[in-house]
Order: sequence, then C-alpha cells, then structure tokens
Amino acid sequence: MSLSKQALGLAREPTLAEPISEMGISVLPGAVRRLYPANTTIAREYQARSFILVITAGWAAFAKTLRNGSRLIVDFALPHEIAFIEFCGDGSETVTALSDVTAIELTGPVHTCFSRYPPSICEAIMLAEARRYSRITEHLAGVSRRGPIERTAHLLLELGCRAHRSVTGYPQRFECPLTQAQLADALGLSAVHVSRVLKDLRENGLVSFRNGVVELHDHAGLIKIAGFDRSYISS
Repeated sequence: MSLSKQALGLAREPTLAEPISEMGISVLPGAVRRLYPANTTIAREYQARSFILVITAGWAAFAKTLRNGSRLIVDFALPHEIAFIEFCGDGSETVTALSDVTAIELTGPVHTCFSRYPPSICEAIMLAEARRYSRITEHLAGVSRRGPIERTAHLLLELGCRAHRSVTGYPQRFECPLTQAQLADALGLSAVHVSRVLKDLRENGLVSFRNGVVELHDHAGLIKIAGFDRSYISS
C-alpha cells in the first residue's frame, strides 16, 4: 500500500500539516486507535516501551522529572503531529495528556519502521523526528540563554505557529490548554515569575493569555523581542 504525504496530512505547503487521514494511518500494520483523557499518563519515565503516536486531537507534554521533584517540560505534541515514545528503561520522559488526546499508535521503535511501512510513511516519520530535535535545541537555548520575557515570547510564537499549522502567517489567537504551572515547567521559571512576565507582555500590548486562549496582539513586536526565526519548525 502506498500513501502520499498529502494523504498523511504532511505536505509542507501551504501549511505545516493538513488534517491527517486517520483511515489511511489506521490500516497500517499494527496501528491501534487510542484515547487518553486529560491529565492521564501516556507513558512514564524508566519504562521500556517504544511506539509512535500520530496525534489527531489534543495536546500532550513530554517532561523530565529531576531527583528533587522539579519538572522540566522538554517538548509538546500538538494535533496533526507525530510524537515519538522511545524508552530504553534507563530514563527518557514522562508523556502526559494536557487535554483529551486521540491518536493512532504505530508500533516502534523508529528504526524498525523502514521494514514495515511504505517509504512515504518513513519519510514523514524522519521529518517529524528532525523537527523534534530542532524544537528541543531551541527550547534548550531558551531556558539557558534567553531572558524570561524573550523565552516566553519565543515559546508562545512557536506554539501559535504549530497550532495554526501555517508556514507563512501568525494566528491572531489560538487555544492553549497549558496552565501557568505547566508553562513555567516548559520555560524553566517559577509560576509566579511566569505570571509577572505574562502581565508585562499584556500591559505592553504584545500578548494576552486568559481562559485557555492566547491572543497575539503584536506579531512584529513579539518576533523582535524573541529573535524568533520560524524556520526550525517549518523546514
């Protein structure tokens, strides 16, 4: 069976990803439909398990828990994206559904896919893996070298682009199920600090975040503050 990128919903133009063809993915060997209610654990650290999730709805977070109990969210999975669960039993991340998540699960690990799936599927998986590496690199740069306002603006712009699926424009608003505590875990800040940063951004007419909705009021201003270059999520 041969599936094109368009059938998979992974065409690069004019959007980052068109709606995924659930029927096309669900008939692949070993594919299983999954529903994860909000706040449930999809996978845990230190559990040896490998699979690939094609997210059809909902948001999930990949987090690393430290020995002192603190947590760092290293990445998010959004609708119409491919997420990777690759655990060897020695570490990795805990994956949590931030909202109700529906997905199609494909058997992993990733390196075995080339013998089981059509070339178009494998190409899409490789592209998704490369983009995840690029996102994590940017997140590391954010928590280690960008100031609190810069890193917050950068992350909100990224999430807006990914939620909107556009490679050329920025949304005016997008739904975002993150709490301030979860946003803090992604930014390497305290929840109190995040609250102050969001207040500063709102009072300067740049962005507001209320009741699960982010509104981007000044795209040019946010891009300038964050030094945002969207090529790492659209290339």
